[in-house]
Amino acid sequence: MDPRVEGARDLILAIFRLAVADYLGLAFSHNGLGPVRPTRRAPYARQAGLFLASAWARYLADLIGLEASAIWREARKLASEGVPARASHQVVAA
Repeated sequence: MDPRVEGARDLILAIFRLAVADYLGLAFSHNGLGPVRPTRRAPYARQAGLFLASAWARYLADLIGLEASAIWREARKLASEGVPARASHQVVAA
C-alpha cells in the first residue's frame, strides 16, 4: 500500500476514534491502546455526535471503506448502555 494512502487512512481512523471517545466521554490515547478512562466532563460530546451523524462523517468513512452509520449506531448503543469498558475499548480502538 502506498504510504500516503496508509497515512490518510490512519488519519481518518484517528478522527473517528476521537469523535467516538468525545461522544462517550472517554479519554483518548493517540499512542495506541490505553486504559479506558472516563473524563471528568464531556464538553465536546454534542459536537462529536453532530459530526458522527453528518455528511462529512459519511464521506470520510466511505473514503476508507467504513460505514459511518454503523459507527454512529454503535456509539449511541454504547452510550445508552453506560459504556461498558470492554466494548468501548473495542470501538475507540477499532
